[in-house]
Amino acid sequence: MSCNNITNLLYRLMKLKTNRFKTAREFGKAIGLSHIEMDLIQQKKKLITKLKDKRMELNISQAELANLVGTKQPAIARMETGLVSEVSMDFLLKIAMLLEMSVTIKPTIKTAA
Repeated sequence: MSCNNITNLLYRLMKLKTNRFKTAREFGKAIGLSHIEMDLIQQKKKLITKLKDKRMELNISQAELANLVGTKQPAIARMETGLVSEVSMDFLLKIAMLLEMSVTIKPTIKTAA
């Protein structure tokens, strides 16, 4: 995201801070996210939940997973708390591979063909 895009996003957020949104999708629309951007966020959130569940099922600590991935434990904690913007899809896929999980991305929205 460029500096101008971030500035515009912050400006829109300041204008919207008095609004209350019923759903994340309403909020995303209000700040100008496209349907595909909102879908990507939802996909990442679902994947993060599955990765955390698998890590716990395998009885692997965040620190152990971080060591396997080549990062530090706080990065795993940020990921698992749902800070979607803090983690790349590459990072999530690397973790999935280390945990021997398959990943399928299915669109949740229909796009015009």
